[in-house]
Amino acid sequence: MKDTGMRIFAYITIVLMLAGIAPAAAIADADSLQDRIQDRERVNATMDISGNEIANQFRQNMTVRERYGEATDNFLRIKANNSALNTEEAMEAAKEYLNSTIDIMIDTLGDEEYTEELTAIKDDVAEATTRAELAEAAQEVRDIWREAREERDNSAVNSINNKMTAVIRTSEAMALRLENELMRLEARGEDVAELEGLLEQYNAHIAEAEQYQEQARNGSGQGQMQSVQNMRQAGISIRQANGVLEEMLIELKQYREGLVTLTGEGTLYAEGEGIAVISGNFTMSFSADNATLVIKDMAGDAEVDTEDATYVYSNIDAGNSDVDNRAYVYHNLSGDVVIEGTRLTVTLRGTDITLDAEGSGNVVLTGEGTYEVEGVEKDWAAPEVDDAEDADA
Repeated sequence: MKDTGMRIFAYITIVLMLAGIAPAAAIADADSLQDRIQDRERVNATMDISGNEIANQFRQNMTVRERYGEATDNFLRIKANNSALNTEEAMEAAKEYLNSTIDIMIDTLGDEEYTEELTAIKDDVAEATTRAELAEAAQEVRDIWREAREERDNSAVNSINNKMTAVIRTSEAMALRLENELMRLEARGEDVAELEGLLEQYNAHIAEAEQYQEQARNGSGQGQMQSVQNMRQAGISIRQANGVLEEMLIELKQYREGLVTLTGEGTLYAEGEGIAVISGNFTMSFSADNATLVIKDMAGDAEVDTEDATYVYSNIDAGNSDVDNRAYVYHNLSGDVVIEGTRLTVTLRGTDITLDAEGSGNVVLTGEGTYEVEGVEKDWAAPEVDDAEDADA
């Protein structure tokens, strides 16, 4: 409720000193006021009750903001004719305006502690008999509003700061992974000078983002607005770093073994054991032993031929492959399979895999084996082993 209500900070201005109790602008516009007048006229025409009873019933059906708008209109009208506010009518209008302002603040803030404080001030307003007492209550309202606004601003800055810290830490971890990748490529005899230059740019943008974040966090005595501006600059630096990262990843694709991009021309041929993941628009045929096959058919046009294969279990045979757009799954599959479709993701895990694919999309081959595409032969990517597995070994 706080986040939604905070938008009203932009247009509530509390100027409630008795020397000049008036808002900068009334919330209720002419149309809504005219609607309320017409409502009153319809009630008067259809109900045989007194004018005061009609007004009270009408007010009970109004929202907090509508009551605020009406109280504002009434207060401005009376103040225009009596700027000194030295009549009983003027005092009552000022009280009503102040109470309606408190009500809309309670509705906007949605905070139990502030609600208790503001409700206590309403009691003071009800008991006020002099302009000085009413002015004192108005000052208390202003103080609470200022405190709530500062709390909101600080909360927003802290939230952004925490998110920025997470992004920077992730980016630094990515930079370390890229550095290790370049070291492996260089050890293989690859020319990585261009990639090293891109990595320097990436690190520079991350360092710049961290510097802006630090300035925003410290404030440097320049106030809230400067802190917000520094956070924005940190965000710009992160976006620039991501642009460089995207360029690096595109360049790295040509060096990474086991990663193939199918362009619609030529055929991929692979042999080995491990995991093959193919996604895109393609036709593939393979043979494997004791494999697990998972097919995600996003377009709903997949054709799967398993006539020359055997398997122990399939969710298609079980009749539950169509529930919640589930994938087609085959366990302990051996033999020859042909798959065709326009928006497929096929995952194959097994041994003695022989695979042919043509079309457009991406292929990742992880395990032990070789593959050939466009006359170039490479090895499957080695499986990644985490530290825990290393320790167990």
